[in-house]
Amino acid sequence: MNKTAKIIVGTLIALILGSVIGIGSAVAAFDIVANRLSINNGPWQTSLAVGSQQADPYTRTSIAIHYLLALNQSEVIYYNAYKDDNGDPLRSDCTYRIEGKTLETRWWSITAYGTDDFLIPNELNRYSYNMDNVKYDADNNFVIYLSKTPKTGDWLPLGDQKTFSLSLRLYNPGQLIRDHPDIVELPHIIKEGCK
Repeated sequence: MNKTAKIIVGTLIALILGSVIGIGSAVAAFDIVANRLSINNGPWQTSLAVGSQQADPYTRTSIAIHYLLALNQSEVIYYNAYKDDNGDPLRSDCTYRIEGKTLETRWWSITAYGTDDFLIPNELNRYSYNMDNVKYDADNNFVIYLSKTPKTGDWLPLGDQKTFSLSLRLYNPGQLIRDHPDIVELPHIIKEGCK
């Protein structure tokens, strides 16, 4: 290979590597800043800037990368969980219980997402539970199981994902949730065991 060809190939490799490193570090920076600005409530995280005009460029970019679009907090408060109540990452080789009770909101849902931020494919086409299809006990408490293997009761299949995340959406949340998103009682994510 002559000297000119080597320079061209070297330049192309440098441009490709620079682009990959630049884009990767920008995405990581957006996520780090967005996570730093988030409100924590147990394993759940939210930001009241999501979907608002007050959202900074980092929050907007993180939403565009992971969630596509978002409504403002008077319409929906979005909580996401990447860890269980003990602070351990959510893994699909484990079995979990989500335990909660009726929330002060017009409507709510809990959805499981794969590492690619898309719904987890499964034969049942079951991706979430909401206040209308979850089973409540006599005290208005509910339990949702998450695992690869079937469970009796309300069960979300985890498929072949290595890790996953959960999204809790509270539509038209009550004033208490809007005023105190960090202390309102949210569902617990309890690990039962791992393979």
